[in-house]
Amino acid sequence: MFNDRICALSTPRGISATAVIRCSGKGTVESLRNLLPGTSTLQHRRAKVSAFVQNDRYIDEVVVTFFKGPASYTGEDLVELSFHGNPLIVENALKALFAVGFRMALPGEFTKRAVLNGKFDLIRAEAINALITSKTEKALEAAIKSFRGDLSEEVISFRAKIIELLATVEVELNYPEEIETDYSSLLENLLDLRKGIAEFIASSQNGIVISQGIKTAIVGETNVGKSTLLNALLKRDRAIVSDLPGTTRDTIEEDLNIEGVLFRVVDTAGIREAEDEIEELGIERTLEAIEESELVILLHDPHNYADKDLEEALKKKGKRLIVAANKSDIRTVEKGSYDIILSARTGEGLKDLERLMLKLTEDITSIGNEVIISARQKQKLSDAMDFIGRSIEAIENGMTVDVTGTMIEQAARSLDDLLGTNVTEDLLERIFSDFCVGK
Repeated sequence: MFNDRICALSTPRGISATAVIRCSGKGTVESLRNLLPGTSTLQHRRAKVSAFVQNDRYIDEVVVTFFKGPASYTGEDLVELSFHGNPLIVENALKALFAVGFRMALPGEFTKRAVLNGKFDLIRAEAINALITSKTEKALEAAIKSFRGDLSEEVISFRAKIIELLATVEVELNYPEEIETDYSSLLENLLDLRKGIAEFIASSQNGIVISQGIKTAIVGETNVGKSTLLNALLKRDRAIVSDLPGTTRDTIEEDLNIEGVLFRVVDTAGIREAEDEIEELGIERTLEAIEESELVILLHDPHNYADKDLEEALKKKGKRLIVAANKSDIRTVEKGSYDIILSARTGEGLKDLERLMLKLTEDITSIGNEVIISARQKQKLSDAMDFIGRSIEAIENGMTVDVTGTMIEQAARSLDDLLGTNVTEDLLERIFSDFCVGK
């Protein structure tokens, strides 16, 4: 399928014990022979030690591991060269590879070739990137489910049911005088299928949140210590802290890992009557952050408690809410209606806050059958569900059987796009652009 040869460093850049350069493509072994004297014969899945030279210039001693296509990661002849991990050695080796006809791989190009060569479907390919980029144990666990094939199995199952229904419709189209379709049964099956896809999308929402982080907004009036609390949770100075009200003019987002659960914490501008246009914009973004959040920490200064209206509004929205009293280091604070009492400045109560954050989000982080689905995957599943819905409407409105068949066929194509069996080059470029170069 591909006539060129690619190479790239597949281990992190920098000084290390080893650095692995991956080479793949038609003619890979032949192109490497002049660089690897003494390796005229390479055996599949066998490692061999060799000098790596260019024009009699010794570059390094390497371990050469050969994977003969199609039994390789890419489905092509693939060689992994393990060098000593000096960036200068890597640079010299890459120059030597370019000189014998290799080119630098594009981001994710090895995996792209694997998909196009039928090594695995597009869903599993996307899961590889999720495995590499997972920031917490929970996210990794969900990514493993997708990589293991859980998501692919669900999609393949949905597609098989769609194809079965499509076959029923096509029989009537081809033999209208001999076959009479049981539309009540067809309608029932379509309704069940749409329900199944909808439930699967809903169950996968937790996987998305686990991967990207539970959006958590710290909100409150000006000068209640929101930025100080963010810094305390992160254990570093990320936000500017000042006694002047209105210091935070824009939202600041940072990742926070609490016992393997990723929170995407947002420090927001204080809510008050804006004194200028910039502050007004910051307050608007605060309100947007509240809308987008799964969890809200409403921080009060108990000695100047004036934002009861905001608390009531958040409760009406049904948000997971922690009402926290700050500045307990200044004077004693009565528990009252507060969920927690803390001092962002001294760290008192922070552990209790973290435990409460975990408790209130247990329904999100309890991994069951959830897998991580990307925005693209969710859209394709939604598209399939939409076309099934249209086929249901066609039957209910008494439309001709070919209209129903067209809608069912479009649902199947949406899942084909999801699996990568019918995918455009542009889409592949977009998906794999987020991968590292050597993957």
